[in-house]
Amino acid sequence: MGPGGAAPGGGPGGPIPLPFPIPGQRERQQQQRPTPPAPRVWALPPAPGPSLRQRVEQKEREAGLRCFDVSCGVGPSDDEPVPLIAALSLEGEGEGRRRVMKQTGIRHHEHHHEGDLEGGEEGHKNAKEGVCAHTFHPACLVSAERVAGWGGEDRDVGSAQVEVACPVCRAVGWVSREDWEEGVHAL
Repeated sequence: MGPGGAAPGGGPGGPIPLPFPIPGQRERQQQQRPTPPAPRVWALPPAPGPSLRQRVEQKEREAGLRCFDVSCGVGPSDDEPVPLIAALSLEGEGEGRRRVMKQTGIRHHEHHHEGDLEGGEEGHKNAKEGVCAHTFHPACLVSAERVAGWGGEDRDVGSAQVEVACPVCRAVGWVSREDWEEGVHAL
Protein backbone atom coordinates (compact mmCIF):
# COMPACT_ATOMS: atom_id res chain seq x y z
CA MET A 1 0.00 0.00 0.00
CA GLY A 2 1.14 3.49 -0.73
CA PRO A 3 1.05 6.62 1.41
CA GLY A 4 -2.40 7.57 2.57
CA GLY A 5 -3.72 3.98 2.29
CA ALA A 6 -4.19 4.17 -1.47
CA ALA A 7 -3.01 1.36 -3.70
CA PRO A 8 -0.32 2.26 -6.22
CA GLY A 9 -1.85 3.29 -9.55
CA GLY A 10 -5.21 3.89 -7.93
CA GLY A 11 -6.91 7.04 -6.89
CA PRO A 12 -10.29 8.41 -6.01
CA GLY A 13 -11.39 8.21 -9.71
CA GLY A 14 -10.19 4.66 -10.32
CA PRO A 15 -6.95 3.22 -11.58
CA ILE A 16 -4.55 5.53 -13.32
CA PRO A 17 -3.13 4.06 -16.52
CA LEU A 18 0.60 3.61 -16.36
CA PRO A 19 2.84 3.98 -19.41
CA PHE A 20 4.53 0.65 -18.69
CA PRO A 21 3.07 -2.83 -18.05
CA ILE A 22 2.74 -4.11 -14.52
CA PRO A 23 3.76 -7.75 -14.01
CA GLY A 24 0.66 -10.01 -13.95
CA GLN A 25 -1.59 -7.39 -15.60
CA ARG A 26 -1.90 -9.34 -18.88
CA GLU A 27 -2.92 -12.52 -17.08
CA ARG A 28 -5.70 -10.64 -15.26
CA GLN A 29 -6.96 -9.13 -18.56
CA GLN A 30 -6.99 -12.56 -20.22
CA GLN A 31 -8.90 -14.03 -17.30
CA GLN A 32 -11.53 -11.30 -17.55
CA ARG A 33 -12.19 -11.85 -21.29
CA PRO A 34 -15.32 -13.84 -22.09
CA THR A 35 -14.73 -17.33 -23.40
CA PRO A 36 -15.49 -17.74 -27.09
CA PRO A 37 -18.56 -19.84 -27.95
CA ALA A 38 -18.00 -23.53 -28.61
CA PRO A 39 -17.59 -24.36 -32.28
CA ARG A 40 -20.80 -25.52 -33.95
CA VAL A 41 -21.10 -29.13 -34.92
CA TRP A 42 -21.28 -29.40 -38.70
CA ALA A 43 -24.35 -31.10 -40.10
CA LEU A 44 -25.17 -32.14 -43.63
CA PRO A 45 -27.48 -29.57 -45.25
CA PRO A 46 -30.97 -30.78 -46.20
CA ALA A 47 -31.33 -32.32 -49.62
CA PRO A 48 -32.73 -30.03 -52.32
CA GLY A 49 -35.29 -32.66 -53.31
CA PRO A 50 -35.46 -36.15 -54.75
CA SER A 51 -32.36 -37.69 -56.29
CA LEU A 52 -31.97 -38.01 -60.05
CA ARG A 53 -32.86 -41.71 -59.90
CA GLN A 54 -36.03 -40.94 -57.92
CA ARG A 55 -37.05 -38.27 -60.44
CA VAL A 56 -36.47 -40.61 -63.39
CA GLU A 57 -38.43 -43.44 -61.73
CA GLN A 58 -41.32 -41.05 -60.98
CA LYS A 59 -41.43 -39.91 -64.63
CA GLU A 60 -41.37 -43.55 -65.75
CA ARG A 61 -44.30 -44.30 -63.41
CA GLU A 62 -46.22 -41.33 -64.82
CA ALA A 63 -45.55 -42.62 -68.34
CA GLY A 64 -46.80 -46.08 -67.32
CA LEU A 65 -43.44 -47.79 -67.85
CA ARG A 66 -42.48 -48.62 -64.25
CA CYS A 67 -44.57 -50.11 -61.47
CA PHE A 68 -44.05 -49.75 -57.71
CA ASP A 69 -42.36 -53.15 -57.34
CA VAL A 70 -38.76 -52.62 -56.19
CA SER A 71 -37.64 -55.43 -58.48
CA CYS A 72 -39.76 -54.41 -61.48
CA GLY A 73 -38.61 -56.65 -64.30
CA VAL A 74 -40.84 -55.16 -67.00
CA GLY A 75 -39.95 -51.46 -66.85
CA PRO A 76 -36.70 -49.76 -67.88
CA SER A 77 -33.48 -50.58 -66.04
CA ASP A 78 -29.88 -49.37 -66.09
CA ASP A 79 -28.92 -52.31 -68.33
CA GLU A 80 -31.92 -52.03 -70.66
CA PRO A 81 -33.21 -48.43 -70.76
CA VAL A 82 -35.71 -49.19 -73.54
CA PRO A 83 -37.68 -52.27 -72.46
CA LEU A 84 -39.33 -54.68 -74.84
CA ILE A 85 -42.95 -53.67 -74.51
CA ALA A 86 -45.13 -56.77 -74.59
CA ALA A 87 -48.45 -55.64 -73.11
CA LEU A 88 -49.51 -52.21 -74.31
CA SER A 89 -52.89 -50.57 -73.97
CA LEU A 90 -54.22 -47.27 -75.23
CA GLU A 91 -54.88 -44.55 -72.70
CA GLY A 92 -56.46 -41.13 -73.12
CA GLU A 93 -58.88 -39.52 -75.55
CA GLY A 94 -58.52 -38.28 -79.15
CA GLU A 95 -55.09 -37.09 -80.22
CA GLY A 96 -53.79 -37.27 -76.65
CA ARG A 97 -53.94 -41.08 -76.70
CA ARG A 98 -50.74 -42.88 -75.83
CA ARG A 99 -49.58 -46.44 -75.39
CA VAL A 100 -48.76 -47.55 -71.84
CA MET A 101 -47.91 -50.85 -70.18
CA LYS A 102 -50.82 -52.46 -68.39
CA GLN A 103 -50.74 -52.06 -64.62
CA THR A 104 -53.21 -53.24 -62.04
CA GLY A 105 -53.99 -52.10 -58.52
CA ILE A 106 -54.95 -54.24 -55.55
CA ARG A 107 -58.63 -53.75 -54.75
CA HIS A 108 -61.07 -54.55 -51.96
CA HIS A 109 -62.99 -57.80 -52.52
CA GLU A 110 -66.25 -56.98 -54.35
CA HIS A 111 -68.21 -59.85 -52.77
CA HIS A 112 -67.67 -58.50 -49.24
CA HIS A 113 -69.13 -55.10 -50.12
CA GLU A 114 -72.07 -56.07 -52.37
CA GLY A 115 -73.90 -57.85 -49.53
CA ASP A 116 -73.45 -54.99 -47.08
CA LEU A 117 -76.82 -53.46 -46.25
CA GLU A 118 -75.14 -50.63 -44.39
CA GLY A 119 -72.54 -50.05 -47.10
CA GLY A 120 -74.89 -49.76 -50.09
CA GLU A 121 -73.37 -47.58 -52.81
CA GLU A 122 -70.43 -46.72 -50.55
CA GLY A 123 -69.53 -50.41 -50.21
CA HIS A 124 -69.58 -50.91 -53.98
CA LYS A 125 -67.49 -47.75 -54.48
CA ASN A 126 -64.87 -49.06 -52.00
CA ALA A 127 -64.70 -52.34 -53.94
CA LYS A 128 -63.59 -50.42 -57.03
CA GLU A 129 -60.99 -48.37 -55.13
CA GLY A 130 -57.61 -49.82 -54.31
CA VAL A 131 -56.51 -50.89 -50.84
CA CYS A 132 -53.40 -48.77 -51.47
CA ALA A 133 -52.08 -46.36 -54.11
CA HIS A 134 -49.50 -48.80 -55.53
CA THR A 135 -49.94 -50.29 -59.02
CA PHE A 136 -48.06 -53.20 -60.57
CA HIS A 137 -47.47 -54.93 -63.87
CA PRO A 138 -49.26 -58.30 -63.65
CA ALA A 139 -45.94 -60.18 -64.07
CA CYS A 140 -44.27 -58.15 -61.30
CA LEU A 141 -47.19 -58.78 -58.92
CA VAL A 142 -47.14 -62.55 -59.55
CA SER A 143 -43.36 -62.64 -59.11
CA ALA A 144 -43.52 -60.68 -55.84
CA GLU A 145 -46.32 -62.90 -54.50
CA ARG A 146 -44.36 -66.05 -55.30
CA VAL A 147 -41.29 -64.66 -53.52
CA ALA A 148 -43.45 -63.84 -50.49
CA GLY A 149 -44.86 -67.38 -50.51
CA TRP A 150 -48.33 -66.39 -51.70
CA GLY A 151 -48.23 -68.24 -55.07
CA GLY A 152 -51.76 -68.46 -56.51
CA GLU A 153 -51.54 -72.13 -57.52
CA ASP A 154 -53.10 -73.33 -54.26
CA ARG A 155 -56.01 -70.90 -54.53
CA ASP A 156 -59.52 -71.53 -55.81
CA VAL A 157 -59.14 -71.62 -59.60
CA GLY A 158 -62.89 -71.13 -60.12
CA SER A 159 -62.87 -67.81 -58.27
CA ALA A 160 -62.96 -64.60 -60.30
CA GLN A 161 -60.49 -62.94 -57.92
CA VAL A 162 -57.14 -63.83 -56.37
CA GLU A 163 -56.12 -62.66 -52.89
CA VAL A 164 -52.76 -60.85 -52.87
CA ALA A 165 -50.72 -58.61 -50.58
CA CYS A 166 -49.10 -55.40 -51.78
CA PRO A 167 -45.32 -55.99 -52.03
CA VAL A 168 -44.67 -52.42 -50.84
CA CYS A 169 -47.05 -51.79 -47.93
CA ARG A 170 -48.36 -55.37 -47.36
CA ALA A 171 -52.04 -54.32 -47.57
CA VAL A 172 -54.15 -57.38 -48.40
CA GLY A 173 -56.66 -57.20 -51.23
CA TRP A 174 -57.71 -58.83 -54.47
CA VAL A 175 -56.88 -58.72 -58.19
CA SER A 176 -58.93 -60.21 -61.01
CA ARG A 177 -58.19 -63.76 -62.09
CA GLU A 178 -57.53 -62.41 -65.64
CA ASP A 179 -54.76 -60.10 -64.40
CA TRP A 180 -53.26 -62.91 -62.30
CA GLU A 181 -53.25 -65.36 -65.23
CA GLU A 182 -51.76 -62.69 -67.51
CA GLY A 183 -48.92 -62.28 -65.02
CA VAL A 184 -48.40 -66.04 -64.75
CA HIS A 185 -48.15 -66.39 -68.54
CA ALA A 186 -45.78 -63.40 -68.84
CA LEU A 187 -43.22 -65.04 -66.52
